[in-house]
Amino acid sequence: MLPAWSIVFGVAFGAAVGSFLNVLIYRLPRNLSIAFPPSHCPQCGHRLGVRDLFPLLSYLAQGGKCRYCRAPIPVRYFLVELWNAGVWAWLWHQWLIVGESPLRFVVYALAASVLIAIFFIDLQHYIIPDELNVALLVLGLLHAGLLKGAPTDWDWASLGVLNLRNAAIGALIGAGLFSAIAILGRIAFRRDAMGHGDIKLVRGMGALLLAPGMLVAFGVSIATGAVLGGLWAYWRSRRAPAPANDAPNPADEPLPPEPLGNLLASCLLYILWVDALITLLPHRVQQRVYAALGQPDEELADDAFEETPTMLPFGPFLAIGALAVMLFGGTLAAWTRAYFEWAGF
Repeated sequence: MLPAWSIVFGVAFGAAVGSFLNVLIYRLPRNLSIAFPPSHCPQCGHRLGVRDLFPLLSYLAQGGKCRYCRAPIPVRYFLVELWNAGVWAWLWHQWLIVGESPLRFVVYALAASVLIAIFFIDLQHYIIPDELNVALLVLGLLHAGLLKGAPTDWDWASLGVLNLRNAAIGALIGAGLFSAIAILGRIAFRRDAMGHGDIKLVRGMGALLLAPGMLVAFGVSIATGAVLGGLWAYWRSRRAPAPANDAPNPADEPLPPEPLGNLLASCLLYILWVDALITLLPHRVQQRVYAALGQPDEELADDAFEETPTMLPFGPFLAIGALAVMLFGGTLAAWTRAYFEWAGF
């Protein structure tokens, strides 16, 4: 057990990883290399020096502007570093100061960072990169394999016991549940009801949190989405410019729904984890495979996506739900168990 003051290392490491997350958030959706070119200002192209790369401190010292061209730096860069630093500090206290499980700290901290990257990417681009979803799935399997039999907040339920079998079952339940929602919604409403990235994300959540934790995270996501999603939609609709005339704009027409056959084939791949293996292939091969399934994978330009004022992805709320279970799992598990006992289960 580490001393309480060591939490400063959790903050420092979390902020440093948060700085790297900003690279992922910008480059992954655009299919750019995360290593080359080195970090630079997207406005003037000047390569950033050591003074520009101190997490949190550089942003504050420079007043949120580029040192070279004085262009404003999006506040998202600071928020990502701050959020990741806070989460890592919480997990550091939870598993290295109060508890004694360094391996669980490493897995949970890395998984939390993946979820934070997913939050911002999906919020801006309405996609979740396959690399992040596969990383979450792998972390979940490693967690279950390396810490088999270790206590969890959910081990009072049979599917909450930590082992590879239950991790695989959790992934299957997550992918199966969201595949069913996507398919039934497509049939009932004749429109796309669930994004493919969300199905893969819940699969990884099931492997990491196990089935009970994943289902509770799903409930938290629904509750959070109902409140924050409504406020977001209202705020975005108020900010949207008024139409110049009443003439219909072809760009405002909704996209046609995905063919049901393509959706069924894709969901089967997700349930069988075939897509995770596809992610290991060269990017051009991945593009051909997904194009054959009706899912062309195109690089994003900075202005490639025009957002609908009231449109909001569900992935960020799933990430919030998963983070809530990781950080406050003991309390949520106790509430869940008390409810089941009250209901007579």
